[in-house]
Amino acid sequence: MGRSIFRPEGPVWNICNTITDTLLLSGLWCLCSLPLVTLGAATTALYDAAVHGIRCREAGTYKRFFRTFKAEFRTSVPVTLVWGGVCLFAVYVLALLDEAAAESTQAALMAGGYRALLALPMCVFAWSCMLLSRFTYRFRELTGNALRFLPAHLLPSVAVAAMTWAVCWYVARYPIGLFFAPGVLAIGWSLVAEPVFKKYGGAVLPEKSKKE
Repeated sequence: MGRSIFRPEGPVWNICNTITDTLLLSGLWCLCSLPLVTLGAATTALYDAAVHGIRCREAGTYKRFFRTFKAEFRTSVPVTLVWGGVCLFAVYVLALLDEAAAESTQAALMAGGYRALLALPMCVFAWSCMLLSRFTYRFRELTGNALRFLPAHLLPSVAVAAMTWAVCWYVARYPIGLFFAPGVLAIGWSLVAEPVFKKYGGAVLPEKSKKE
């Protein structure tokens, strides 16, 4: 039994590989996101590599990351500029509301509602990166589909927004989370996004499912 547990395809090795890949992909995402304008390309590459490399156990995880990063760079730049700019402005307004909330109950209520509203551009950015990892789009088509996904797939969108908010909150308070949180978030996204992609013929199934 011990041999079966510790064999290269066994559960212990799978867990170790998952942890290692999550840490390394998170590190690659951080490095590739440093110029900021590359945030969309890095997120697209992270999601693609996490689904294929971690969830599906396909070989060449890191080569896939850089290949996707390069292939989707051009389309992802305007995604980053538009939705990244919207998110930055929204965060600035939220900071002003939080300052006012200390002296006004009305401002506190507005700040709470505004946090929920801020999830919308974050969710559009997330869907844009996930869609771009799976389908070929120009910026206008990509943005239109990402916006349509919000009401068309409301529950998955809420889940994506909640996970993204939780990770952003955690990393803002504990920056060490950057070493693992991006990879964990990409895996979390895939749990709700892949069933949606399956409806459009774009899901990536784990190897077990493919064989069955």
